[in-house]
Amino acid sequence: MDLKSIADQLYALRPAEFMAARTEFVRSAKEAGDKQAATAIGKFRKPSQAAWALNLLARREPAELHRLANLGVALRDAHSRFDGESLRELSKQRHQLVRAMAAQVRSLAAEEGQKLSETVMRDIESVFAAALADPAVTEVLRAGTLSATNDLSHPEAWPEPPEPVIDEVAQRREQRAERHRQELGRARAEAQHTAEVRDRAQSALANAEQKAERAARQVEELTAELERARAAEQQASSEVREARAVFRTAEKAAERARRQLESLE
Repeated sequence: MDLKSIADQLYALRPAEFMAARTEFVRSAKEAGDKQAATAIGKFRKPSQAAWALNLLARREPAELHRLANLGVALRDAHSRFDGESLRELSKQRHQLVRAMAAQVRSLAAEEGQKLSETVMRDIESVFAAALADPAVTEVLRAGTLSATNDLSHPEAWPEPPEPVIDEVAQRREQRAERHRQELGRARAEAQHTAEVRDRAQSALANAEQKAERAARQVEELTAELERARAAEQQASSEVREARAVFRTAEKAAERARRQLESLE
């Protein structure tokens, strides 16, 4: 019988389902006359809740274990070179990755209806820390057939990266440079603001000048129209005076003609 295939099937199950399935595989091996396989299968241990959750991660999200392995390589390389600056940056990544992977394990377990306790989560995080220090631990995790987390070797925790030696002169110089950068930033912001205000004022001035030109043209047109109206008024007044004179002359002539007619009658 293929023990690896059987192990894969068993450790893909929830812990509550493990024992019954293992018993069935042992029975099948005995019926097939393979006592050696039956004995080996009987030694497969029921996984702890933490081990089951880690097996679930290995099956569902193998890329996460690949990320863990890559970061472990980088950490071990930086430690071997005593590269403090790289270690500080990688340590930040280590904490972020461990927290993110732990949250992912909790989420995967919840999808299977299993709530992981804080104790189990601390156990899982310690396994991730061990995997970062020892590539063999990562390989065990990748197999997805973990039965207990205490089977893994837990190397000493990574030491925190050394703090940089403080150069007070350089620090003051950097502080002055930072103040200068801030002042420069404020000056640039102020220059940009005043330029925007100037541009808006220039645009408003151009609009006002255009309006003034239109108004001036309108005044010129209305003035010319007024002059023409005044001239027409004067012409009409002159025509009225002339018409009145003609009317008075005609009226006098008519009166004389009337009197002459009366005298002849």
